[in-house]
This record gives sequence, C-alpha cells and structure tokens, in this order.
Amino acid sequence: MNLRYKILASLTCASLLISSCGKKDAELPEPAPVIAGLESDYYVVIKENIQLKPALENRVDSIVWLVNGKRVANALEYTFEAPADPGAYSLIVMAYNAGNIFQKVIQITTGRYLNWSTTSNTILKIGASAKFAGKTDLKWEVLSAPSGLYRLTDTTATQTALFSAVTRGSYKLKVSSGNLVDTLLVTVRQPDLAPSPYIKSVFDYLPAPGQFVNELPKYNAGDTYETMVAKAGKELIGEEANMITLGGWGGYVVVGFDHTVVNVPGRRDFRIHGNAFGANANPRPNAPFGGSCEPGIIMVAYDKNKNGKPDEDEWYEIKGSANFSAEAEPWYSVAVSVKNDVRTFRSYEMTYHRPATETPSPAPQGHVSIGNYIRWADNQGQEGYKVKNTFHTQSYYPGWVKEDKITYKGIRLATNGIEESGSGSYFVLYAFRYGYVDNYPNPHNNSGIDIDWAIDKNGKKANLPGIDFVKVYNGIDQENGWLGEASTEVGRGEDLHLLGLNIETIVQ
Repeated sequence: MNLRYKILASLTCASLLISSCGKKDAELPEPAPVIAGLESDYYVVIKENIQLKPALENRVDSIVWLVNGKRVANALEYTFEAPADPGAYSLIVMAYNAGNIFQKVIQITTGRYLNWSTTSNTILKIGASAKFAGKTDLKWEVLSAPSGLYRLTDTTATQTALFSAVTRGSYKLKVSSGNLVDTLLVTVRQPDLAPSPYIKSVFDYLPAPGQFVNELPKYNAGDTYETMVAKAGKELIGEEANMITLGGWGGYVVVGFDHTVVNVPGRRDFRIHGNAFGANANPRPNAPFGGSCEPGIIMVAYDKNKNGKPDEDEWYEIKGSANFSAEAEPWYSVAVSVKNDVRTFRSYEMTYHRPATETPSPAPQGHVSIGNYIRWADNQGQEGYKVKNTFHTQSYYPGWVKEDKITYKGIRLATNGIEESGSGSYFVLYAFRYGYVDNYPNPHNNSGIDIDWAIDKNGKKANLPGIDFVKVYNGIDQENGWLGEASTEVGRGEDLHLLGLNIETIVQ
C-alpha cells in the first residue's frame, strides 16, 4: 500500500474511533442528584416554622417535598410550619433528573415550649419533663441565645441542668434522649438592683504571721476577729478597693460578689488584684517574667443553698499551673540549680506559735532584728523560725488571735524566689504561668481566672455554672533575705463579664 492510501486509511480509522467514542460517551448515564445539608431529625415548637434549604450536587430537574405521604411542595426549598398541636411527621424530599431519583427521609417532632424565668447572673436549676423519667442519656444544648455570655451545665443527675446568663433576653434550650425531645424557653430579665462588678462582702479574714500583718489593715488594741473582718471589708469592697495582706503561707481571706459570676466557656471570668510587678534590672539574661510575684491559691464556691453565705457550700480549687508540680514553670531548672525547695505539697499543714519576744536584738545584722522570732512546724517533719526584719517592727502575729498557736492547711507551692545578684541584694520572685492572685500585674491577661479551671476534692473537673464566693490564701512559704517572707496581697475583685472584658482562656 502506498503512502497516500496509508494516510487515508489512518484518517478513516481515527474518524471511526472518534465517532465511536462520542457515541459511547453519549450513552453514559447522567449522575443522580445528591441532597446534602439537611439533618435527619428536627424539633420545631408549635406555631413556629423551620426553613429547609438543601445543598444539591449534580443536575436537578425537579424537587418534590412530601409530609406524611402528601405532596406539599415542588420547589428548591420548603418551609415546614408546625401545627398548633404537638406531633410527629415524616418528611420526604426527592430530587429528579433524567432517569434518576434521590430521596432523603427526615423526622420532624413538634412540641410546646417549657417556660422558665430567671434573672441575669443567677443560677437556675431546670428539669426535663416527666417523659424522660428513667433516661440516663439526656443531652442538653442551647439552640439560640441573645449573646454568648451564658453557661449550661449538666449535673450528675441527668434529669436536671444548671443555667446562668449575663445578658437578658430569651434563650431557647433543648433536651433530648433518642427520639424524645423538649424545647425550653428561658426568659432572663434584669434584677431589680443591678449587680456590682466588684467585691460586695468579706466573710472571713485570718492572715498568717508576716511583716505587714497588723498594718494592712491596721490592728488597734481591743480589735476582735469581727472588727478585723469588717476592716478587711472596708478595704476590699467596691471599685475603690485598697490592699490587705495575707501574711505568710496559709493566711487567707474569703470574699463574695452580690451575684453569680457566670462561667462563660472559652473566657476568663474574674480576677482579684494584687500588687505583683516585674523586676527592672534582673541580671539574668533572657529571664522569664519575675519581680515581686507572691502567688495566692484560689478556691471558689457557688451559693448552692441560696442563703448568701459560704457556709455549707462546697469549695473547689482553681487548678493553677503549678498546683500539682512546678516542673513546667520556665524558672524551674534555675530554682533547682540554686537548691530552692521546688516540691509541691497537696496536703500541707503549718503551725505558727506566738513569739516569745518582740524586742529587737541589740545588734541587727543583715536587716534582721530577731532571727528566732516566730517558731513554726509543718506536717512534713520540718520546723524552724520566722525572722523579723528592721523595716517592720510591729508584731507579725495577728493581734486579735487569742490562741498561742495557729494552724493553716492547704497546698504549698514550689519556692519561686531566687537571689540573682550573688551578693544577697537582688531577689527576684518569678511568676507562675497562670491561675493565681498577686502573681502577674493586674492588667496582664494572666491575672484573669477561668472558673473552668476549678477541680473538686478528687481532682476532677468541677464544671461549675458560676461562682459567688472566692477564697485566696498564700501558697508560698519562703524567706527572701532582706525582703522578708513572700506574702500575698489582695485588692479589688472584678467580674470580667460585667466590665465587658474578654480575655481568652488557657485550655488545661
């Protein structure tokens, strides 16, 4: 065959192949439509409606909607209107194109609202209806809310939940168990008296011996425990609060707000001011933040019996970054190298004894006026004396305490004070990462506390709806040369939500 015929033959074959392929392509079936973007179950309150708008894939010629077998619409979307009486409905949506049908079955349950009412910044206990009796798999959720400043908390009794909100308005909630569903409408209104963002009450105050005790606040001869609690209240209540001291390790104060501080998910909820500040001239290169950081451990409680007092209410521990170990703190290895006591004691006790003398030694040395001043002993077999320095000459033992010894209990943190000059003149008290009072400067985000960090006595996440009461106690037992003992100071307390402050939390 000559070249001309070969070329013609090749072109003829190619044409046949192209024609054959085109014919085969034309005979391929069109892909069926696909319906997406619709749930399998919906709950609709009676006399309300829900708009169903599916997401479609591939070509669609027609969409048909059927309710309980009756055709109700032929459209790209459909609005289901719930009748006046509760019921159950089977909705079928079908999509067509040439020779193809795709359908999806949806169950719709309709019912009435269960109405609840409360005021902002209070904890409301809500319950599922009787039809859920015996069910142990209830699921509670918020369907809509006027703002994100709320908390819905399941309790251990699955038939109930706790709800609290900062913003007034209507909140739609849903509780379900399998095919059983209830919708709740919680109306949150403003209380008659607007809540204060600041501390409203001081319930208890007992500092441990320390260099500012009997001065912050001032003790006068004849003052009683009740007098000193009132004096602490005068300093801490309201926006224009001042400082009080908690003294040495274990010294504490208990305060309260006039409302529930709501535990808003993902945010820090409150803070208690201290007087922490950073060092101006730390000689250590690239040192982590430190200066005067004297962390106070935080306990919280909510007013479960609603009597306005922290009496029979359970206390929960705010799990700060070193409540179990300080090994993750950025200064830990340095503290080990200088032989700081970096152990953490979870069940620590210390007893302080009234000093035998307040008279300074004849020849003060190293800014110490009395070396063997206040005798102490702990439950770890350790004992010794607290010193008295020349800068604060008043008695360090709480003047209103009649007993000759006081015992404190709690967590003792690793010691964070390091002498950085090598000559005993420059002590830096390093900050723990988060979770304490008087640990970071007040404007710093790490002074904010997330109620979601609370754990119970077994170390499990408490999942609190909010809190009404706060206890702060000094978590450090350390003498820092001429600076004296580490002593937590406490100032103004703030509800961050009422102040409009949004500080992102740290997820533990």
